[in-house]
Amino acid sequence: MKSKVYKTKPLRQKLQKELNSSQVKVHKFQHEKFNKARIIMVGAGAIGSHVSLALVRKGIGYLEICDDDTVEYKNLTRQLFSIKDIGKNKAIAMARILSKQGLSKTTIQAYPCRFQEAFEAGVDLTRIDAVICGVDNNPTRQAVAGFCLENKLPLVMSAVSRDANQMYCVVQEPGQACFGCILPEALNDSRYPCNLPGIIDIIQVVSGMTVYALDTVLMQRHREWNIKMVFLDGSVPDSSALLQRKPGCVLCGHV
Repeated sequence: MKSKVYKTKPLRQKLQKELNSSQVKVHKFQHEKFNKARIIMVGAGAIGSHVSLALVRKGIGYLEICDDDTVEYKNLTRQLFSIKDIGKNKAIAMARILSKQGLSKTTIQAYPCRFQEAFEAGVDLTRIDAVICGVDNNPTRQAVAGFCLENKLPLVMSAVSRDANQMYCVVQEPGQACFGCILPEALNDSRYPCNLPGIIDIIQVVSGMTVYALDTVLMQRHREWNIKMVFLDGSVPDSSALLQRKPGCVLCGHV
């Protein structure tokens, strides 16, 4: 496994103030802190590509991306790749794309493998401020949540339903309810689904929520939930809740 490192070409220093003049007005958004943050993005597909683009455009300092998948034509309707990326590894292709999109100083390191494989290969993934997971399977979600529990790292976990109508965003923080406490049914799912429905509208909704959730972890932007769910068709009311640790949770071992 060989990683690749890309760097953005930031605007000249005298233009940086104008570049960030709008977002620094957002209450509790701290651009300097954001620019020093180190984030791991697990998954460079639909959710991962849109979230990563937002992070780079906002000025994230260091972004690591893990994904073993390759780009296919069906990805192009909802992911940020182009035809010339077909057949290439998603993490490396996304890192290259992002390096041309950033306007602040950002380093992007791509690992062309699953998160579990990078960890097992001895890659040090602990020198970071937070983890974002946007994959499409529960085994990887469980592995990432367990890694964050062990290393006391905040985690933002996002997903969409198989009918592309529902999304959730979960925030797991040290000492608080874990992914297993919040969504215990996900712990009994060992499938790696394929050929699921996918469309860009629900992806953009969940990606925006994910980026906001990360801000609340890194800074002090307001949040009163650790799970938020949205149903595009309105068949079920959108909801948010601040769930507590679950006794007997098999993931965090809470008693």
